[in-house]
Amino acid sequence: MAHLPNNIPDAGSDRRQFLKAGGVGLLGLGTGNVIAQPLCAASTSTVVVPTEARAKSVVILYLYGAPSQMDTLDPKPHAPVEQRGEFESISTSLPGIAACEHLPNIARNLHRVALIRSMTHSSNNHAVTVALSGLSESTPALEGDGNSPLHQPYIGSVLEYLWMQQGISMLSTGIPVNMVLPWALNEKTGPGRWQHKAGWLGQAFNPVIPTFHGKGSLPVGCPSITGSAPILTRFDPWDGLTPESSFRFQGVELPEGVPERRLSKREALLNSLREQQTIRQGVLPYDEYRKLAMAMIANPEAARALDVTRESQAVRDRYGLTLFGQSALTARRLIEVGVKVVTVFWDTWRDNNAAWDTHHNHHPRLKDGLCPKLDQILPAFLDDMEQRGLLEDTLVMVISEHGRTPALSRGPGGGREHWAGAYWGMFFGAGIQTGQVIGETDKQGGYPISRHTNPKDVLATMYHLLGFDPQLTTIPDQLSRPRHIIPHGDVVQQLLSS
Repeated sequence: MAHLPNNIPDAGSDRRQFLKAGGVGLLGLGTGNVIAQPLCAASTSTVVVPTEARAKSVVILYLYGAPSQMDTLDPKPHAPVEQRGEFESISTSLPGIAACEHLPNIARNLHRVALIRSMTHSSNNHAVTVALSGLSESTPALEGDGNSPLHQPYIGSVLEYLWMQQGISMLSTGIPVNMVLPWALNEKTGPGRWQHKAGWLGQAFNPVIPTFHGKGSLPVGCPSITGSAPILTRFDPWDGLTPESSFRFQGVELPEGVPERRLSKREALLNSLREQQTIRQGVLPYDEYRKLAMAMIANPEAARALDVTRESQAVRDRYGLTLFGQSALTARRLIEVGVKVVTVFWDTWRDNNAAWDTHHNHHPRLKDGLCPKLDQILPAFLDDMEQRGLLEDTLVMVISEHGRTPALSRGPGGGREHWAGAYWGMFFGAGIQTGQVIGETDKQGGYPISRHTNPKDVLATMYHLLGFDPQLTTIPDQLSRPRHIIPHGDVVQQLLSS
């Protein structure tokens, strides 16, 4: 991320004079996330086959680590206790459909969403690539190597590339197309692992990632994953945030009164650097970085949307002052100003908090932390998006990479291991037929017994709703040959509203 100099005085010409003077070069010194955006023309190997677009944007709320299907939205009350766990089931707003007792608000709102209970695939590891890219199968080694050439472009990057062919880009609007919150996936505990990158499309299509500025507020938080008895986390932002916590673009909202003499010196430096700029595949020419920086300065809406402290306290409290809650609220704010893809990861913070990866202290983590927070955030997001009319044009997907084992393990505090045999996904918004549960699992919650749904079926449905035929639309591969945006997958017709 490019940064402004620390020594710019406050006196001098106002911001409008600054813009007139062309001071956007202050942002154009690197290839950071804010300015790494595409300019390339349509490739001859790109085929964009349109469908009737029902959605203009998409929000992905990603529960990294993977929730247990039995202990959330696919309980098995008649299974043996060593399989069903210690939680009770409650009825929901859909007749005959049960949910975990620790999700009462979601249970009351289940008629407002579509729930697929028969998600399944073959990669029994944290296969985020299977859920969010064109990769069909994964391994722990592949997920752990973010630089492997076998990785395929992240779906947000693919969408940004396709929209670029239709003339939609940050260059023309000043609004990023593709964003990720609250930080790059795995950044805190495993930065070498797979992350949501554009791959061979080029780093110009990597998502924009703002900087999180905030602190955890609770000296004693929720149970961690470590120890034979739950150890409480300390100042974990997923447990609670200080009120001033928010997100920022470094160097986009400029200070008032930048003096022209400093601008002229900066401009001379930029012109010197421009002569040395080399053009590489996937990287914009230097002048184009400056144009993009100018676009963002001239249109600061996205920067303002990131500042969630501008939101009323009542709305912030409705989501909850937690990192996932405030990230979801920020996603709504970004969609409202025109960002087209926002992915919010419920990610890890420290080694003793592995998000939804509950190998240890399974029941305490769900009961005292994960479930209550999700139960507050999802209905608040649903209400907020609906009341503002944003669901008319926005598809929302609540997904993960797998489920968890039907049988409880004997590890410290009890746990469930990785399990790709069966899990769930939740969908609502533009083009979705809500008020239904699709698919069913067996009595142990181990495998689907109806409507087997591969992650690529979900991606096919997403592309279809956003106006791209998943069977025919292509992007260029490393050698500029046409390659389908996903390798397989059928639109889940039952998900679609009439």
